[in-house]
Amino acid sequence: MTTTKPPAAAAAAPGSSVALNAAPVGRPVSGRTWKKTEKTRFSSVRYKGTKVLSTSWEQKTQTRARRAELQALQSEIKVRRQGERDAKRQAREEKEKRRQENELKSASVQVISRTHRMKTMSKKQLRNIKKTIVNKHGVVEYVPVYSK
Repeated sequence: MTTTKPPAAAAAAPGSSVALNAAPVGRPVSGRTWKKTEKTRFSSVRYKGTKVLSTSWEQKTQTRARRAELQALQSEIKVRRQGERDAKRQAREEKEKRRQENELKSASVQVISRTHRMKTMSKKQLRNIKKTIVNKHGVVEYVPVYSK
């Protein structure tokens, strides 16, 4: 009487490493076809080499020197940016000053000698009135309307 082996057992040779109880590899049940099956544990992948507990003195001095160099470079960049910002601010202030001077030069001035007329003016007319004074340097400048 001859016995027949099941087809899976017949395919695997006695010396081969094919496991009989291994699950068939196919499409994942969850439907996430983009996910790869885990072949090794994450913890074993993370630490491949031996970790050195202490570093040598030369390495420490190198890292310190590198860090000091980076800090010097950062401070230099910071100072340069601050200088650029100051220059921009100063240029903006000078431009505003020139604009105000030009506005004063081009303005047509009409002196209000009888100031009691201002009481009868409408708000719209009062908004157009600007009060000026001559400062101690001889420069004409605007002042707030209600200042003394």
